[in-house]
Amino acid sequence: MKLVVMGGLGFIGSHLSRALLAENYQVRIFDKLYTSRNLIHDIEQHVEIIEGDVERVEDVLQCLEDVDIAINLIHTTVPGSSMADPAQDVLSNVVSCTRWLSRLKETDLKRLIYISSGGTVYGVPLYNPITEEHPTEPMCSYGITKLAGEKYTAMYAKLNGVEYRICRPANVYGEGQRLNIGQGVIGVFLERALKGKPIEIWGDGTNRRDYLYVKDMIDAVMKLMRHEEQERVFNISTGIGYSLNDIVRIIREELNIPVKVSYKSTRGFDVPENILSSKRLQNETGWKGTIGLVEGMRRVYESLKREVKTAI
Repeated sequence: MKLVVMGGLGFIGSHLSRALLAENYQVRIFDKLYTSRNLIHDIEQHVEIIEGDVERVEDVLQCLEDVDIAINLIHTTVPGSSMADPAQDVLSNVVSCTRWLSRLKETDLKRLIYISSGGTVYGVPLYNPITEEHPTEPMCSYGITKLAGEKYTAMYAKLNGVEYRICRPANVYGEGQRLNIGQGVIGVFLERALKGKPIEIWGDGTNRRDYLYVKDMIDAVMKLMRHEEQERVFNISTGIGYSLNDIVRIIREELNIPVKVSYKSTRGFDVPENILSSKRLQNETGWKGTIGLVEGMRRVYESLKREVKTAI
């Protein structure tokens, strides 16, 4: 079976591509021109890579040619950048996505998996942990465009007889995460700790989030590739909330790294709490996360240390 990982040169996509190869899938990667291939250096010779622009329909149709399953990880913004230019967020994500989705009938695609954002589509929670039935009231443009991507994916998949699944992961972290785009608290905090720089926190540090180790997320996505039950939308999460202050405490006490903290003004679009329920996923696929936060953070820290040593 042939799959395409759209955004496969990135953080999550590279982990997913590696896991798919290990399961003997034929893997094609679609990503933008000139994207670094550092994250797939060990598997580059074993995957097909198509470079293109998601805003050009013909590029996307080329990457979908003769493919059974597509996993769409592409999104051009993060919450902060989406709020800086919401119009561009809509153009580069919603408009570009609907252009190629409207031509699904020209493909032989059998299943489409869209990676949304459990951390932003729900907005301020009415209850915790948040289930898939919770109202969706995003507080930032990123969450709105992710939600629009869900809706257009579902609509066009139904119209064209394509099976689809929507994944709403919690805050994903792990080795290889890009740390210069304003997203990825754990990686950013650990890198600053490693370099002896103070950690910057927006607000008082009490905001709580559900942090998901990347390999646990990948395992969930791969189970949903084979999922045949009725449900279509799934949270992927640990169901355990940690505050930013908790993250700092783990760095200091569990990883034994002294670190200073600088508190900044809060951002208006950050919700105070986001903890997801993954019971639906567990019940229908048997998935269960295996890597706790302390162990996951230790793995990321060791990876960052190796990167620094290699750079020197």
